[in-house]
Amino acid sequence: MYDNRFGDLSYLDWLALNPYEGPAHRLRALTGTAAVLDELHSGRRTGVPVAHGDVTPATVVVRPDGSSSPADLGQLWTVDGSLIAARSTPYAAPELFLPGAVTSPAADRFAFAATVAHAALGAPPPVRFAPQGPDLQQLSEQLRTHPLCAAFPAFGHRILNALAAAPADRPSSLTTWLEALLNDLNPPTLAMTSALPPAPGAYPPPGEPLPPWSPPAKSPSGSSSGLTWVLAGVAALLAIALLAGGAWYLIAQIDEPSDGDLVVAPSRSAYASPSPSPSASPEVDDLAAARTFLSGTWEGTYRCRQGLTGLKLTVFVVDEHEVEAMFEFFPVSSNPDVPRGSFVLDGTYTATGFTLLPGHWVKRPGDYVMVGLEASFAAAAGQSIRGEVTDSACDDFQVKKTSTTTRRPPV
Repeated sequence: MYDNRFGDLSYLDWLALNPYEGPAHRLRALTGTAAVLDELHSGRRTGVPVAHGDVTPATVVVRPDGSSSPADLGQLWTVDGSLIAARSTPYAAPELFLPGAVTSPAADRFAFAATVAHAALGAPPPVRFAPQGPDLQQLSEQLRTHPLCAAFPAFGHRILNALAAAPADRPSSLTTWLEALLNDLNPPTLAMTSALPPAPGAYPPPGEPLPPWSPPAKSPSGSSSGLTWVLAGVAALLAIALLAGGAWYLIAQIDEPSDGDLVVAPSRSAYASPSPSPSASPEVDDLAAARTFLSGTWEGTYRCRQGLTGLKLTVFVVDEHEVEAMFEFFPVSSNPDVPRGSFVLDGTYTATGFTLLPGHWVKRPGDYVMVGLEASFAAAAGQSIRGEVTDSACDDFQVKKTSTTTRRPPV
């Protein structure tokens, strides 16, 4: 498998001999392995995709210079359905336990993600039942509480997303996916968003989307704490005025305001015979506030397969229900190889959130695909939005309002 006369070690042994290395250093040792697997899976040199079939920490070789590659390359299997898949339970993809299963590049990608989980935890992924592969629920809890991973929730989410995805949705480039994980472990300081947003909460069962971020719930009365304090202060002032003997003066002045801008209190008859208020309903007011809040230019970042990416979102509110936006993406200093591109989104909004779906490309670089956005917000809570990029290969986005300038996206 490998020749330890020259200092070569299996990755399993390398982890045992380097127990104090941080997760970033452990992942960098797998960079060469990711590149070799990507090349095998592409079929560029062989003319047909090739699967390794048994990617585990024990079958990865780490050399003295820190490079690595898969071992047992003499037993590679072409993807023609002629051979039975190898299965190392903690690293085996779910489809390998089906009758007649064969190995595949997708199964290799699952095994590589499970190997990364082993690297993060320092132990194999947990298994509940021997013939069913890793237990993602237990793994989620271990990643959430492990001292090396607890501070990087987005890192754990990305590993779990790869393991929970359908075979066709697993990371197509292990090299790019590994770079994204390293970005998760080394979040940069962002000019527009001030800091990398935290990931959502605990990982849900496989097949369910990550829980979307939402603002704190409003109080049942719909009033804010600030308004409560204002009303309390007004009540206290009125009580002092009454105790000081000024009540009769206030009553006498109710119907004769001296200032044209003064809001006059209602008379006693108004309380005896209530009538519907001519003012707009709270729902209409909230929707108007949402329109004002959304309309403008927003800037920040998001994460997908290519890693951390800059985002400029120009939002144009069409009417009381529809909204359109120009989605422009570009490189950031920590990820300079991302190309520039733009496309149009359209969707709907409410007083507390929006859903934007891919529309059409304005400038498409290479084979990039469009993504949608979903978010909850509170118009009175500040000038920032955080939500989810609606693609299985992506995580969250966060933007901050930089201008009220807006325009309708090109048709």
